[in-house]
Amino acid sequence: ISRMTQRTLLRGGLVVLPDGGTKTADVLITGDRIEALAPGLDAPDGAATWDASGFTLVPGFIDVHVHGGGGFSLITRDATEIESYARWAVSRGVTSFLATVCADSLEAGLRAVGVAASVTGPVGGGATVLGVNLEGPFVSPERPGALPPAWLRAPNDETLRRLMDAAGGALRVMTVAPELEGAVHVIETLVQSGVRVSVGHTDATYEQAREAFELGASHVTHAFNAMRPLHHREPGPLVAALGFDGVTVEVIADGVHLHPATASLLVRVFGPERVCLVTDAVSPAGLGAGSFRIGGHEARLEGGSIRLPDGTIAGSAATMDAVVHNVVSWDVDDLAGAVRMASSTPARALGLDRKGAIAPGYDADIVALSRDLDIAATWVGGRLVYECG
Repeated sequence: ISRMTQRTLLRGGLVVLPDGGTKTADVLITGDRIEALAPGLDAPDGAATWDASGFTLVPGFIDVHVHGGGGFSLITRDATEIESYARWAVSRGVTSFLATVCADSLEAGLRAVGVAASVTGPVGGGATVLGVNLEGPFVSPERPGALPPAWLRAPNDETLRRLMDAAGGALRVMTVAPELEGAVHVIETLVQSGVRVSVGHTDATYEQAREAFELGASHVTHAFNAMRPLHHREPGPLVAALGFDGVTVEVIADGVHLHPATASLLVRVFGPERVCLVTDAVSPAGLGAGSFRIGGHEARLEGGSIRLPDGTIAGSAATMDAVVHNVVSWDVDDLAGAVRMASSTPARALGLDRKGAIAPGYDADIVALSRDLDIAATWVGGRLVYECG
């Protein structure tokens, strides 16, 4: 081990294990990886120690669908704003995230994609930017949600090429409405390029959605929101997704986008191994009441809900620590299940084979939770980047 390699021993925490069990153990971090996990480990010479007794250690949260928070937007011309968000997000247990982009116009979207792509990777003192998630623009005008109307357009190769060029290899996920003319070709192109296709903002029938999953679409954007609803004679996209074991679904457990009983239904039907907890948060998330602009309209945050003047939900005010807490407090699942949905399932959905677990060889992205499930400390790549108080 090089003298320059940082080593840290987290002593005596209750560790949530990859199999969902727990055990009290020490966690030895060498550099940016977890080296060992066992009770009674000796601290190597020069290692920093952190007393984790009384805390639960879980893998860091991975938010695959987020637009901002803490007053910072990820849809920006300013790369430092994304870095500022990354440094704020660790206080909510987020150790990595996808910068999720929609915009008032294609040109604005291209700029925002380029900025997010430019900061993809580690952020000093903050969460890792995993890349770009494009929410549109090839989505249904019938199910736009709060997406700006000028962002939406018919699927076409030229626009796709410009977006992918702007991302420079950092595009990880793209939401597509599969029923649109030209969508099949776009889905095929994205899948062949290694980009994960998410079905969302869609009026697709069961059959149309099923075709998308057969073509390789592997994700569903904010389940039940901005999509054809489930009907007993027209089951729609979610029931189509259920038939494909590799497909994951986003659940916004904020109590606004989904009733707690609906969140529970999704987890029971799909299982925590197929549910990604996400925030879909926008810049005021984590703050008090206030206003911000989306698509030329002013939206307001009041009572935990962010809405356009016509009442349309415009992203969420949720944070990852809050949605994990909700899943537990609503009895949707236990903490191990909630952590799986906030960390290991998102990691698997993105093909990140070294994230999402506290185990030897994995990235040392770790969160210490208090008994009340508040964030006590966060490590990203083995470095302590947040400590409460």
